[in-house]
Amino acid sequence: MYAGVCQWVFNAPLIKGEVDMFDCIEFVGLNTEADCFEPLSRYWSEDEPVDEQAEQARELLDDGGLLVSCYTLESDFAVYDEQAFEATVAHCILEMDIADILDTDTIRLDPRSSLPPEQAQSPDLDFILERVSEGMQEIADAAADRGLTVGVENHGLLLGRSDLVMRMIELVDRPNFGVNLDFSNFRIVFGEDHVEVTRMFAPFVVHVHAKDSLLSAAEPENAEAEGWRRTLPKDSEEWYRPCVGGEGDMQWPTVFSILRDAGFDGTVSLETSLPDDIRGSVRDGVANLKRILAEVEAAGE
Repeated sequence: MYAGVCQWVFNAPLIKGEVDMFDCIEFVGLNTEADCFEPLSRYWSEDEPVDEQAEQARELLDDGGLLVSCYTLESDFAVYDEQAFEATVAHCILEMDIADILDTDTIRLDPRSSLPPEQAQSPDLDFILERVSEGMQEIADAAADRGLTVGVENHGLLLGRSDLVMRMIELVDRPNFGVNLDFSNFRIVFGEDHVEVTRMFAPFVVHVHAKDSLLSAAEPENAEAEGWRRTLPKDSEEWYRPCVGGEGDMQWPTVFSILRDAGFDGTVSLETSLPDDIRGSVRDGVANLKRILAEVEAAGE
């Protein structure tokens, strides 16, 4: 398995305009032990053609000795708006040109669907799942023609629960379609056992996002001041606080061992950083990720 960095770890300074795509690539290449970088389509500048930026990014990646593990796309399938739905599918297919420039074989989709007000309060999940899956089938078919694999992330409140993600995989039913596994999301957002859910999805994993958190079964003292937050499930008693990757309670060695045993040999992409020390926590998180992956692989030999 390879150790990567997801560009989202730099989200705060990117939003503030303090860094750009190229700054992130240079930092990861020069200051971490990462093998791979994962660019997000949302972070391209609007002032220059994306293909030209992608060419520049590819040169920087080569200079830093970095592969691109996955090109992560925004996708709002807007299932009640046919024009917006078709535009999302068409845009994701066009973005495969950028994936080619970046020289990656994997793209990631978000199962998001914006909903009109009359549907938002009581969404018809069967209809939404079926329609989103139809769009993903089109994208996966176009990707197959170009030798690309597609991963849907277990992301968002609407369709991110494990049973719904599994249903998407079944509905899309394409050999080049699987899951971009974010095991932490299952625990923090839905209160699911992220280890058991990883075991369930392991045969379908095409790329991995690795977050980490400290966990507490009860509200810690000084919770707000120390950055603790309650996990999202209704009536949850569990609290979490983001930490340096590999130093928390999300059981990275166990999760990665499950993936190894299922035959996964792709990239685990660090997707956690500390707001008061983004660069330091990314550097240390990658070092921990490399070490843990090496230990897991050695144990499996």
